[in-house]
Amino acid sequence: MASIRKLISGKYNCQIRRKGIKSRSKTFETFEEANAWALSQDGSIPSPHAVYQIKSTFKELGLRYIATVLKGRPSQNEQLRRINRMASHFPQRFDHITKWDVNSYKNKRLVTVSGSTCRDELLILSRLFKWVKRELLIDLPNPCEEVALPRASKPRNKVITPEELDAMLELISPNIRPVIELAFETAMRRSELLRLTPKCLHLSDRLLDVIDGKTGDRSVPLTKRAVEILTKAIIGVTNPEQRLFPFAPCSVSQALRRARIKLGLSKDIRFHQLRHTRITMVAKMGFNQAQIMMVSGHRDSRSVQRYTHLNVRDVIDLLD
Repeated sequence: MASIRKLISGKYNCQIRRKGIKSRSKTFETFEEANAWALSQDGSIPSPHAVYQIKSTFKELGLRYIATVLKGRPSQNEQLRRINRMASHFPQRFDHITKWDVNSYKNKRLVTVSGSTCRDELLILSRLFKWVKRELLIDLPNPCEEVALPRASKPRNKVITPEELDAMLELISPNIRPVIELAFETAMRRSELLRLTPKCLHLSDRLLDVIDGKTGDRSVPLTKRAVEILTKAIIGVTNPEQRLFPFAPCSVSQALRRARIKLGLSKDIRFHQLRHTRITMVAKMGFNQAQIMMVSGHRDSRSVQRYTHLNVRDVIDLLD
């Protein structure tokens, strides 16, 4: 099994020990990198070429799905934690999971978690059934299709004010502060910011490249303030492949959350709201939908509607 510990240096050491096999150890900058390596090395995850029989459990198929379909994606670690959490509720063979099992799980989870959390968990279970049928050619009925999913929560529409942002930045570590401010300046996602390297930057053109983001590769236009922040960030970085911000995603979000709590600000202030705020500001400037999508990186125009509909008051003066 794999064990991960944090070293005094701040790095993470992962050790894998299995009976009859020489132990392995490797050190990484972040917990996510250590965990990803453990996933790729752990003998509990079958080979990509393994032949699955119907006797496989939910957890076995879930780990296989993560190791093949989600490998390298930002959602990999989140889905791993979700599958490990759900595994105790579905210990039986995968083909023995019934709609009554799914409905029972739903009712139990709704006692302790929100409808959105429960919905996301049922969706990963449903996705597994579809994947088994499509990729492993095991034709199983999907019991999730006969169970009513909880309603998704309404998206947070909180717009962070400049005063709120400045107050939080004062309480955040100087090392993490640039990530928070860049999220506000660029509307980039957390995973996109934390993967930035010097070779992604084209500061003279006020552009940077997002490689393999949620919606694929794209270029991000930079504000003058964003250029200033990135110019400072690359000082002393000699390796073009080195990450500018070698932090764990949870550490960045936690820093913002602690500052928000200390200031007594709205619970709707989350890291993703920095992105939401910047896109909303761009919409208020009068950018058309295509221009907003260039800033946000959205591929579907429907995703932009939640930002533009907030600005009805801003067009009142234009009507006359």
